[in-house]
Amino acid sequence: MSPRAPDRDLALLQTVARLLGLTTLPLLLMAGRVAYTGSLTHAHILWNLLLAWLPLAFAYLAVRPRATPLPLRLAFCLAWLMFLPNAPYLVTDMVHLPYGSGIPILYDVVLLFSTALCGLALGIVSLRWIHAAVASRFGIWPGRLFGLAALGMTGFGVYLGRYLRWSSWDVILKPVALARDIWLHLVHPVQHWQAWALTFLFAALLTFAYGLFTTLDETKHPPAGL
Repeated sequence: MSPRAPDRDLALLQTVARLLGLTTLPLLLMAGRVAYTGSLTHAHILWNLLLAWLPLAFAYLAVRPRATPLPLRLAFCLAWLMFLPNAPYLVTDMVHLPYGSGIPILYDVVLLFSTALCGLALGIVSLRWIHAAVASRFGIWPGRLFGLAALGMTGFGVYLGRYLRWSSWDVILKPVALARDIWLHLVHPVQHWQAWALTFLFAALLTFAYGLFTTLDETKHPPAGL
């Protein structure tokens, strides 16, 4: 382990702690909604929020500065990519907004929007970690190409989850049926043009969010005053 490895590990854990702190807002809002209405409407987002943490967990295991064998790191990277769509998937839960009841709609707007932001943050932070690891090993441009490819595949994964109702677990539970569905979309792109249009839309949103979060992160060190 390099001398700076403990510092890097501490920085990773501090980021995880901050994200845990941010996650408390949608959890408190959901608890308040249940207490006020006595209804479990939108409670499914708690499960989705838990799934959104999995890519961050796998990314941490893949990049943490420890003597982890390379094959195991690659396995964690593969698991990260498989579960990455679960994080931005929370954005699509906004479609459930009209189905709330018993509470002002602006409350649900804040609830679902804060949950969506948490999902985006979890996905983007995990991508930045893996992106940095790839760029460090293979160079800046391979890292950028990897990042764009990951964003594109994540956009397609969000489409598969929202519209075809596939989940990340189906890679293990129903691999043949899932592979067949993906293959049909690949070999008949014109027939499934709406799927690819939505994939591009999600990928564009994720790329925008990635650039936005990166820009905000760079403002941590503002220029000196005049």
